[in-house]
Amino acid sequence: MKLYLYDIRKMGRSEYQYWYSVMSHEKQQRVNRFRFLLDRKRTVSGEMLIRNAIADSFDISAEDIVFGITEYGKPYAKDFSVEFNISHSGNIVACAVDNKPIGIDIELIRPVDLKIAKRILTDKELLYLFGRSPTDQDFTYTTNHKILTRFFELWTSKEAYGKCKGIGISKEANIQNTKILLLFDKYVLSIYNEFDEQKNLALELQNNI
Repeated sequence: MKLYLYDIRKMGRSEYQYWYSVMSHEKQQRVNRFRFLLDRKRTVSGEMLIRNAIADSFDISAEDIVFGITEYGKPYAKDFSVEFNISHSGNIVACAVDNKPIGIDIELIRPVDLKIAKRILTDKELLYLFGRSPTDQDFTYTTNHKILTRFFELWTSKEAYGKCKGIGISKEANIQNTKILLLFDKYVLSIYNEFDEQKNLALELQNNI
């Protein structure tokens, strides 16, 4: 498995225009609907990452890759046996590539209302989140960095699992085998795939941030 990271602030005007030009018409229309440049850059950067990742794996030109969409709405690369998933948050875009189904989620650690934790976390996960049994007063807006880091560890793990399985985020997500990375003390990134739970996840990081 390979993990690619990219800081969208590095993307200049000419690079943006180039990768925008190789996108499908449908993707270009999606980009055009974004109001803010940073949102457009996140999508175009994701296109750049996955094209370069597949090109590296198969020794082909990134521009020659054609994408399709399955009946379930999942993108795939035509004529190539490869699985990939993309996520972005803040200034970072992440792309994971493997030979088996994979899910990835990255989140900028930021203040949140922990009421959502009641809906998506199990009792065991809530114990981890707060370090004790929570009370009703705990489920409120917080800026506590330790709690927020734990929250996004759990959140991204569940998102990565759901994206790999093609389901939504839920309490039932089996996140036991999820690989969690803490980036610069600001981002949490999780990856899930169908690897043997008795083995460590082999991860090659292609860092461009």
